[in-house]
Amino acid sequence: MSQIEAAKSDDVREGAVFAVTLGGKPVALTRVNGAVQAFVNKCPHFGVKLTKGKIEAWIITCPFHGSSFDICSGRDTAWVKSILGVPLPGFMQSVLSMGKAPKGLDKLAASEADGKVFVEL
Repeated sequence: MSQIEAAKSDDVREGAVFAVTLGGKPVALTRVNGAVQAFVNKCPHFGVKLTKGKIEAWIITCPFHGSSFDICSGRDTAWVKSILGVPLPGFMQSVLSMGKAPKGLDKLAASEADGKVFVEL
């Protein structure tokens, strides 16, 4: 494992996703209560980038199908609840999930020093 400089500290803001590619991997950075958080920038359901996902407190919601995840732990908090923001009835949620079991985000260790953000790959 190695730490890679990912961004300037000022680039990573609370309530927004900063996207970067590190070692060929799409990485998302954000802050929760001031602490930098990093995860692979792909929804575990369809692989949609979470860059445009909605963040509320410490939860990010996939803009495509409404799955949501705890940014700090990576844990999924809801699985396939909507499509493009339109809520789905229960039976359609099952159809859209395509048999995939709920899965959390792939979290990455992040740290900050001297005005820079580092991610461990």
